[in-house]
Parts: sequence; C-alpha cells; structure tokens
Amino acid sequence: MKHLFITCILVGSLFATGQVITPEDDGLTPKRELHAANARVVPYSFIRQDDIMWSTRQWERIQVQEKLNHPLYYPVKALPDRKSLFDVLKDAIMTEGTISEVFVDDRFEMPLTTQEVADILFRVDTILDPDDPSVILGIDSIEIKSPDLRYWEIKSDWYFDKKRGEMKNRILGISPVVEDPSTREIYPTFWIWFPDARQAMSAHVAYNPSNNTRRMTFDQIFQMRYFNAVVYKENNVYDREIKDYKNGRPLDQLLESRRIREELRNYEHDLWQF
Repeated sequence: MKHLFITCILVGSLFATGQVITPEDDGLTPKRELHAANARVVPYSFIRQDDIMWSTRQWERIQVQEKLNHPLYYPVKALPDRKSLFDVLKDAIMTEGTISEVFVDDRFEMPLTTQEVADILFRVDTILDPDDPSVILGIDSIEIKSPDLRYWEIKSDWYFDKKRGEMKNRILGISPVVEDPSTREIYPTFWIWFPDARQAMSAHVAYNPSNNTRRMTFDQIFQMRYFNAVVYKENNVYDREIKDYKNGRPLDQLLESRRIREELRNYEHDLWQF
C-alpha cells in the first residue's frame, strides 16, 4: 500500500510538471488552455415586456483616439495573436461570412450584400489628364483600412428591469466611421446588427493595458462597456441629434451629452430612494 501511494505521487507529479509549451503558443500556457480563446457568446437574459419598467434609446460615438478606447482601434496592422476590431468585422463580412446582417443605416431596413460592402471599402479612382480628359494618366486603387477609422458609432437601448432591479444596456447596432485617405472626408460606412456580430467578436481578443494575462474579447468589452462614449442623439419627438439644436456650439453639445448621461444615472438612483 505504501509503494502504491508513492507511485501515485510520482505519477501525479509527472503529470503536474508535464506541460509542453511550443513556440507557437508564444506564452506561459498553451493557447488551447487560454480562457479568452475559449470564450463563447453569453446569451442575453430573457426579458418580458411587462418587466421593462422604463427604457430609452441612445446613439453614442466612441472616439478611438482616446486612451481608454485604444483597444478598439489598435493594432492598425494585424499581429499574429490579435488584430483590430475593424479588421475583425471586415474579415467576418468579406472573407469568413460569419456576419450577414449589414445595413445601409441605423434603421436596419435596407440590407447590403457582400459586394455592396466591398464597394464601400474598396474603390478605383481614374486620374485624367486635365488638358485632355480623354487621356487616362493612371488608375489609383483606394482601400479603407484600420488606420482610416476615426470612431465607432453604436445604437443601444437602456432599460430598467424591475424583475432584477437593475438598469441594463443592450447594444443594437455598430458602425465604423472612417476618413477617406484621398479626400479626407469623414463619413459612416454601414451599420452592423450587433447580435449578429457577437460570435465573430467573441473569437478575438483585444489588448488589456491593465493585465496581459486577462485579455478580454471584443464582445466582453462591449458587454462590460469598457470604453468611453459620448451621446450624440437620444430618441425624441423631433428625431434630431444634439448638433441640430446646439448647432455651432461644440462645448454646449458636450455638456448636453453629459446632461443626458447624468439623467440616466439619476433615474436609476431615484428608483432606489425609500
């Protein structure tokens, strides 16, 4: 019995120290054992209409140049272990086909095909001779890439669930807003139905500036709202943005955005006043 006990200890020690790491793992543990790589889409909790005590709809803008939002922008050039959110969504639409719910605007009424999305991200400019327009001097191929991203726009619903007693947020759509590399024009590209993009976002990790061992997936970042955003529109009777009634006043627009966000916090706080 004593010899059997010693044998079990030796075998257990052998298995405990028998972890094999290869150069492809590029870390302290094998890639197959990484938590982030094994992450799955957490399904939304079931919501009854009668349990939604109050709700509002907001449109927010995520400036990728802000330090907190850098994980949603970098790396502008794909790395072996991670790539930017823009590349993740573009590849999921154009190459992998895991995202199919792409629309013209945030109303999600006019869907876009893969070819139509390609026409937005890729185009060919013909350079003509100014003296003789019939003469073609050259053909320039222009592609929208990660460095051209300026901010993300998201559309989401805030609601108070009286059954669970909490204020929750559910993102409905996301849109990359880019700057044209030739004309320097900033414009929105297309809107993606967010639930359809969660699977692709959960399969890729972003950089965690606080702890490299605990990297989060892009889906986790949005579910935890680990970013800073500015409200540029809230549903209203006129269906107008903040810039429409605070025209030409950037500071007032920012203060109005903060007021809307503060009203949201105060509403939840006032519900817990006894």
